[in-house]
Amino acid sequence: MDYQNPNYSPYGNSNGGTWYQAGENRNPDSEKQAIKKIRRCFSRVGLVYSFYLIAAPLSQLAIMTILMVTGIASRMDDGIYMLTGILSMYPVAVPLTAFFTKWIPKRGKVGQESWSFGKLCGILVVAMGVLYIGNIIGNILMALAGMAKGEPILNELNTLVTSMEPWTLIAAVVVIAPIIEELVFRKFLLDRIAGYGDWTAMLVSGFLFGIAHGNFFQFFYAFGLGMIFSYVYLRTGKIAYTIGFHMLINFWGSVMPLGLLKVIEKNVFLGGLMSLSNIMVMAGFIICAVILLAVCWKDLRFLPADDRVKGAKRAAAVWINVGMILFLICGIVLFVYSF
Repeated sequence: MDYQNPNYSPYGNSNGGTWYQAGENRNPDSEKQAIKKIRRCFSRVGLVYSFYLIAAPLSQLAIMTILMVTGIASRMDDGIYMLTGILSMYPVAVPLTAFFTKWIPKRGKVGQESWSFGKLCGILVVAMGVLYIGNIIGNILMALAGMAKGEPILNELNTLVTSMEPWTLIAAVVVIAPIIEELVFRKFLLDRIAGYGDWTAMLVSGFLFGIAHGNFFQFFYAFGLGMIFSYVYLRTGKIAYTIGFHMLINFWGSVMPLGLLKVIEKNVFLGGLMSLSNIMVMAGFIICAVILLAVCWKDLRFLPADDRVKGAKRAAAVWINVGMILFLICGIVLFVYSF
């Protein structure tokens, strides 16, 4: 199949076709209509995910308030109470987000490629490298922000993780959160916008996912991982792959550090050796990720959009619209609150 052929559409004609026909000259009016459709689609994306950003904390606040007012909270085990607090973000926000995404015009469909175990392992190595690079960038940025502020800015995620019981951490962070987040930010979204091209879909999914984390400590690695997970789902159509990757990475990034902290508390020397080993592992993942990307980049396939809108015109249509601007405003509020 010739993906370089300007008349080739990898997504077929099942969703209303493209705004051009094979061999047809570029029509300015048709291009305007295509841009209008792109802008309308991604404005709705922004509105739907703005709702998610607002509904999740409001749902959490409402449920926890009810538990406190009724006295149920005082009778709950600390671990159960904390787990309930985390899960209370989802019962309202997730089903309604799934419902509202149907309002986003569907264009194209995800692929159905079969990937070998070796290729999946390679993707996981790259994801781990991106996790560490993004984490380093976030921590450096927040350290600089803390210096400018005159006091250190705490990473609330670290505080939360260290305060949780291991079983609560595994249930909430390693099992439930990856399933929910992959459905919301990958399946619900990418099933609707795959036809706008892999790069557009990956950037939008990664950006929404990064902003939803609500702070700069997590934004960079969440953005990078969101793009990688999007690529996997766009090519394979298997959400189980991205959920599995997400679970493994959350386990490595939350349960492992908690275990390391407990070792340090009991034995400083052994903890120091384990910390040094962790740094070496981190460096290894980063180096391997860079090498794998350099060697295998040419083998990656990024399908184009099923229209001919390119460059600045496409970027403006995707990002400069009412919905996306509203989403950005909601994200800014979250980030400011994290300071």
